[in-house]
Amino acid sequence: MTPETRRAGAPDPSARSREPAVGAATHASAPVEASPSERTRYLTPPGPDSPTSAVRAPGPRPSGDGPGGFQNPPPPGPPEPLSPLWIWAAPVLAVLAVLMLPLAAATTDLGSLGGWGLAGVLSPFGWAALALAVLCCVVELRSPRPRIPMLGAATAVLILCSTGLPSAVQPKARFTTAWLISGFVDAMTGDGIPPTGVDARFYWPGFFAQWAWFRDAAGADQLDTVLRWYPVAIVAVWVIGVYALARSMLGSTRAPWVAAWLFVGLNWIEQDYFSPQATAIVLLLTVLTFALGPLATRRVDNGGVPGWPRSHRGSPRLPRWRRWLVSAMTPPNTPTLPARQLLLIYFCASLCVIALAPTHQLTPFALIGQLAVLAIVGRFRGRGLVFIATLAVGVYILIAARDFWLNQISMIVGSGDEGGALEAGVADRLEGDLGQVAVKGMRLVMTGLTYLIGFAGAWVYWKRRRDLVPILLAVIPMGMAAVQSYGGELLLRVVLYGLPILTILAVDALRAFVRVNRSREIGLAVGMLALLVVMVTIRGGNDAYQDVTTEDVQMTRLAYDQTPPGATVQPLATVGPYALEGVGTTNNMASGGQGCGILASDPFRCIDLVQPDTLLFYPSIEKQGVVLNGEEPGWTLAIREQLIASGQYRAIYENEFNAVLVRNEPAAGGAPAPGAPAPGAPAPAPTEGTGQ
Repeated sequence: MTPETRRAGAPDPSARSREPAVGAATHASAPVEASPSERTRYLTPPGPDSPTSAVRAPGPRPSGDGPGGFQNPPPPGPPEPLSPLWIWAAPVLAVLAVLMLPLAAATTDLGSLGGWGLAGVLSPFGWAALALAVLCCVVELRSPRPRIPMLGAATAVLILCSTGLPSAVQPKARFTTAWLISGFVDAMTGDGIPPTGVDARFYWPGFFAQWAWFRDAAGADQLDTVLRWYPVAIVAVWVIGVYALARSMLGSTRAPWVAAWLFVGLNWIEQDYFSPQATAIVLLLTVLTFALGPLATRRVDNGGVPGWPRSHRGSPRLPRWRRWLVSAMTPPNTPTLPARQLLLIYFCASLCVIALAPTHQLTPFALIGQLAVLAIVGRFRGRGLVFIATLAVGVYILIAARDFWLNQISMIVGSGDEGGALEAGVADRLEGDLGQVAVKGMRLVMTGLTYLIGFAGAWVYWKRRRDLVPILLAVIPMGMAAVQSYGGELLLRVVLYGLPILTILAVDALRAFVRVNRSREIGLAVGMLALLVVMVTIRGGNDAYQDVTTEDVQMTRLAYDQTPPGATVQPLATVGPYALEGVGTTNNMASGGQGCGILASDPFRCIDLVQPDTLLFYPSIEKQGVVLNGEEPGWTLAIREQLIASGQYRAIYENEFNAVLVRNEPAAGGAPAPGAPAPGAPAPAPTEGTGQ
């Protein structure tokens, strides 16, 4: 309605549905009372402390009678019933996918593991379970009314049939490092005091102490089942965090679920085994969810305009540096939640950042960098949280980890070898037979694909919201590679820290891609299946020498039962569950003296130098030499036979490639063997990794 029409007293057709019945016409002498929507149309602009969720008042709704008007929505009523196909298709597919897993475990020949890892021997039932899980997710997402509980169940089945596929197929948890961490937990049970001079990771004992308490409280003496299913549980928790972040950044109801599934498909890094790193990512995602959710704010000027301040009409444009300065000095507005809820959120976030300090070496620095970026650009009202995190990490390192940084200062400030991390993380890993090289090449391609679609999503996000902060959150962890030399595992963590944000941005790019032509959704569904197939291949690529059997575990516990405290127990190579117990009481950590950190590097010289009281042989050691180091098949059998023939060792257990050799003349009193670290020497640097 124009002002002239309103003054003339003509009736407003759009007001029929908003006001009670009035006369057919309104006389000019009788002023027309504005409707409620018209009365609230003009509001006082919000100031700097106005809530972030201030919603623009609704204007008059165009009528469906006039030309170009919008049809009024139909009156609310009961929704049309769904077809039985939409009701039952997803649940049936989910049940079928889960039922395939026991069949896959029964028909997969783990004894034939080679350079291609798990993908080379996985039963067709395993691939069928993966395909059914993907189809379950797609069917429920394309339903006319997707059900939130069913989408959650479909996501859980997808995690179980992809990330959890090795846990379902293999009888024991794989990864040497997972069993090593279990040994660290075992060392802290009882008195809760971490042993000194054993491993640098004991300077961050929060995770070990936590699980030692769990173990003591449960009355358990081992964590084998926890180790096996831990990746499935922890990835499920990670996915919840990614979904919450996606809800904050993307909105919508379907896109966050796609972000969760894409995160599962791109999570080839496999840092989700039983480790402090996995728990640290949970804490990091929790704090980021708080920062980008209930604590999220925007900088606004006194007129309520977000972003840079603009000049008045007709005045000269302000210099860019001045606009940046004014924008940086403008305080962010106040979150919309009540003060009590905000206080609770700040308290929980503070607990998370404080808990990170004694848990992991690198994750606190990545989180501090991301929070600092958000605070600088005014995207969350929590500068005090950055201060608390910095103070907690600084105090912990300077006091509790004092011995570590005094002896390993180069790991914090850098060693001057700028290309060391890149060489250790990329060049040194491209070795092995054809399968090994192919799998590791896939990892490089997957990393490039992740960043490619992530940056494409950042461009789409910028075009849609004029916001580059998310991509900054994804790239800020890269700065750690420039300031310290953690080694090859650092690059894996850099990708992992940025993966949640990169995944969400990638979904924004895929959403824009699909909106051009809805038929592209079918191609994306096929691409999702292909991505998960590649992910399973990559994650299981090292299983030839990372697989742990039930016999390996039983044999190792037998060896420790027959070894006195203080004796030296060494594996021929550092794979297998060689340190599942005895850490701190038995010298079972690699000595590293004179190039003999791994005995297999020069077996006879290193065995004579270290003189271990007990030698452990595993099938994984045999396969590591064959598929990764170019050894001839049976090379460990030849070493074992020669040691027994020399009279230095005798076998107390032998079964194909499994064996326990005991020295005929152990060192008297269990004295440290030659080559072992002297008391008070610096602890070995952390090597928490998966051989990826």
